[in-house]
Amino acid sequence: MHVVTRPGRLPRLETRRLVLRDIAPADVSPAYVAWLNDPDTTKYLEIRFVPQTPERVRDYVAARLADIESAKHFGVYDEGGTRLAGTVTLPRIDRRHGFAELSFVIGHPGARGRGYATEAVHAVCWYMFAEEGLAKIYGGFYDGHEGSARVFRNNGFAEEGRLRGKLVAYDGRRVDHVLMGILRDEFRPDPALLGDLPPTFSTRNEE
Repeated sequence: MHVVTRPGRLPRLETRRLVLRDIAPADVSPAYVAWLNDPDTTKYLEIRFVPQTPERVRDYVAARLADIESAKHFGVYDEGGTRLAGTVTLPRIDRRHGFAELSFVIGHPGARGRGYATEAVHAVCWYMFAEEGLAKIYGGFYDGHEGSARVFRNNGFAEEGRLRGKLVAYDGRRVDHVLMGILRDEFRPDPALLGDLPPTFSTRNEE
């Protein structure tokens, strides 16, 4: 695991196969917008209710990057950090209570099914626990979404509850909202995902 701290910006997290960093305006490409509108990508996401345009996506990314203390929006890049494959987002960080909500998606068709979501979530959890001192991270998914369930389980999250019949699935069925969580002392960094431990750090400004 290699971390580059960048004052005023998200850190750059480098795992064995991935780079996680802030999304640059140039990364809001037609391919990115296309997979945000792909029903196969979004059928378990709230984004499916609102058609995405380049302008809407750029505005969303800019808003997320404007405040990196109460939220963080990491782009997940493969192919040596050149291709935007997905995102890991902490849409709510509560510093007073030391917890954060987490969501994730691997959307690029060429990046699915390779374990990237597990690896990217592992990196973000490690960073938020080890470097930002959070005590808890939690998230949720539509009951029946086995991909999300597997990512949470692979990272040590435990089911903490269900909000019964809360969500409307893509096929019109009402399903439970399954809630998963993990505490800092339950998290076990995996070198197979992160690379050599302990991580190395460098501090420099990047354009």
